[in-house]
Amino acid sequence: MGMHQIDNCIFTGLPVQPIMDSIDCIDYIVDIKNKRHLIRLPWSAFNWEKDNEFFRKNKRIFKQLLINDNWFENEKEFIDIEKLKVLLKEKEFPRTPKQKLEKLFLELSKFPKQDGAKVNLLELKESLVDKIYLKSIDELHFYIGTLVQEKLIMTTSTQGKPFFEYYITYAGLEYKIKLEEEGELSNKCFIAMSFKEETKEIRTAIKEALLKTGFEPVIIDEKNIDSDKTINDEIIANLKKCKFCIADYTFHSNGVYFESGFALGQRKKVIYTCRADEFKNAHFDIRPLQHIIYKTSKQLEKDLINKIEAWIK
Repeated sequence: MGMHQIDNCIFTGLPVQPIMDSIDCIDYIVDIKNKRHLIRLPWSAFNWEKDNEFFRKNKRIFKQLLINDNWFENEKEFIDIEKLKVLLKEKEFPRTPKQKLEKLFLELSKFPKQDGAKVNLLELKESLVDKIYLKSIDELHFYIGTLVQEKLIMTTSTQGKPFFEYYITYAGLEYKIKLEEEGELSNKCFIAMSFKEETKEIRTAIKEALLKTGFEPVIIDEKNIDSDKTINDEIIANLKKCKFCIADYTFHSNGVYFESGFALGQRKKVIYTCRADEFKNAHFDIRPLQHIIYKTSKQLEKDLINKIEAWIK
């Protein structure tokens, strides 16, 4: 081992398995929730006196990002302070009280096997703290109490222990449907693309990638549009209900530019894709954006799955 041998992860405080150490860098493994994460650090990238406060302040978040598989897409790249700041800024996790409450409620709603069924909450508490990015069990109790006050769940206690069991109320079941159908917490993705015969394989690849990652694809030409609604009304209404958008610029349909722009205006994430032979025709405004450039539909499906798993989920 070199001069910088460490026993605990700089980010999480968890025990590590060093695998390489030198004057320039160190690689080590963090085992967390039955998954191994590779951490690669260039020592010259850190000012330890200055950066120690940054690590201390964000240690809990780093640990929870790792637990929830919400880490860097490429773990073989070196990590430095600037990359860590970008990670904290760009990764999705509950930050506001509203986001924490909604995320907790949706997590709790996953466990009952039927409407009205009771679930043992004591067995879930530890995992929920990290899943919802909370600071402590006390904070979890606060949000559970809020859900009870809002009559979205009902709880029981036993032997002086609060919140022993819970069940989702009728109002909660209705609220769950609303959350899953609207925006940030929905499981829907709007697909903006050219509707040509030549794009059938592209459409299939995008839909397969979404289904395999647990999302529902929304394509406007597959929707039944009421006679009193315009196509633009339907596009906007469906975009508002989606968590994110996939915009494929192959054949450069004007509608794709409009729909992806509207999604950005709603602060939704947009994944940009384009077939390799078509990218040269892209408008200069979108060329600087990071695209998935593909040659085959199989490549598109694979790359989309990786992007969704790393950036959306």
